[in-house]
Amino acid sequence: MQRDYQNCKGLYFTLLRLFGPLIKSVFGVKYSGVQNIPNNGSLIVCCNHKSVYDPILLAIPFRQQVRYMAKSELFTDHGRLARIFLKALGAFPVHRNTGDLKSIRKALAILKGRGTVGIFPQGGIVPGNAPFQSKSGVALLAAKSGAPVLPAAICCDGPVAPFHCVEIRFGKLIPNTLFPGKGAASSAIRRAAEKLADQVNWLLEGKT
Repeated sequence: MQRDYQNCKGLYFTLLRLFGPLIKSVFGVKYSGVQNIPNNGSLIVCCNHKSVYDPILLAIPFRQQVRYMAKSELFTDHGRLARIFLKALGAFPVHRNTGDLKSIRKALAILKGRGTVGIFPQGGIVPGNAPFQSKSGVALLAAKSGAPVLPAAICCDGPVAPFHCVEIRFGKLIPNTLFPGKGAASSAIRRAAEKLADQVNWLLEGKT
């Protein structure tokens, strides 16, 4: 299993090195707050979700592999090759709106191994400029793992598409001490999710 993961990790960084600069150029992506990205250690990345391009655009500045929690339909509705490709890149499925314990355990295992988990907690793509609203899963994961959270925002006037200007902003790292601990009440988890949403919305508004 570890050997297979190392092979997948090699494929991930090979593809990122080969296609990252081209994708960055085609989409006109600019990054701000990159200095807030840790170089190592467990990390949860929490970001708004505007398009299918978001995972690759968000991952480019990271030195660690970002392993995304992806909706299960991507693994089941697009054929065997799509499923193999997603798994090869380190993504893993989550069944939305079901309290998917298997995906939570998978994310916790990655974080325990000092890995990086990427989450788009809106529950799907929200292409417009509506305020960011986060489901509680990301705050629950932070509470259970003790990992810090890096808020991020994908900003674009209109749709995220080739030859549009896209800016991706990274906020200051939120330490795990600001999240409730294991066994916290659901109300505390919801409040933590709301505070995290505030951080992403500030980034969307250009605040730091």
